[in-house]
Amino acid sequence: MAHLRHLALRCRNMEKSQRFYEEAIGWKFVGYRPSRQGLDLTDGVNNITLLQQPSDQERPVLDEGNEFIHFGVIVEDLKACWHRCISRGAEIVASDVKQRTKVDLVQPPKDSFKVLDPDRNVIDVTDNKQEWRGVSV
Repeated sequence: MAHLRHLALRCRNMEKSQRFYEEAIGWKFVGYRPSRQGLDLTDGVNNITLLQQPSDQERPVLDEGNEFIHFGVIVEDLKACWHRCISRGAEIVASDVKQRTKVDLVQPPKDSFKVLDPDRNVIDVTDNKQEWRGVSV
């Protein structure tokens, strides 16, 4: 069986995305790539590379449901992650990853939420270790 251990995301502003992933999601900075056009983060198991999108390349903005990529993370404290995302001005697009319930920015969700990163990639956030079939944490 193969195990996913690396994910690379193109970013309009690599350092802005780095701050989001470190401060809101909780990943740790590992270092810059030799070209300085990429940097590595980790969740302790996976390598996440942020790649600077060339300034002459455009990527259309798509709404959640039509996005280029979305992925999920399991966090230890859902409410703390919610508050970190809100305090950093991140756009929460749903208060549940499955039901896509309306967002109430005053009341943290009970089970999960969907948030957009600075490049509008969708991140499903949950503290439920059984959220996705076949996953062990």
